[in-house]
Amino acid sequence: MKRSNQPLNMNYFTIGALILITLVAVPYLFSAFRKLNKYNMPFLKAFNPSCSPAQYEAEMLKKSMSPVTLEMESQQMAGFINHWTAKFENKQLNVTDVILLNEQLAVGNTQQVNGILALHPDALNMYNEINKGITAIENEKIAVQTQALASPATVD
Repeated sequence: MKRSNQPLNMNYFTIGALILITLVAVPYLFSAFRKLNKYNMPFLKAFNPSCSPAQYEAEMLKKSMSPVTLEMESQQMAGFINHWTAKFENKQLNVTDVILLNEQLAVGNTQQVNGILALHPDALNMYNEINKGITAIENEKIAVQTQALASPATVD
């Protein structure tokens, strides 16, 4: 058996392509290694051409701020819960609060209203009691309006 060892034939096109690839790849590799060393970027991020050092620093800042923002959100939530719990415990739930809850129900925030009413054992009873009064007043207003519209006004 004969083996044919053909020499590597490189024409001008192949040489030009290799030179072009070298001219593009070498600066890219240098910039990637510079990002890797200077900014302590992870290996894959350093070689990602769309990841700039500014984006990486912003991402790291966001990660470092995450515990602070979570704490702020939890404090806001605790304040919200304490506000509604105090209203129920001190029996300070009023018509305005019930109207606000009814508006939240109308918008579709049923889970939020159910969560608020679940904060205290008597909350649902207080809400229903005030809501019955509001409903009775609204029904009475509607009845008066329909009665006024049904009976024609007499002019003397």
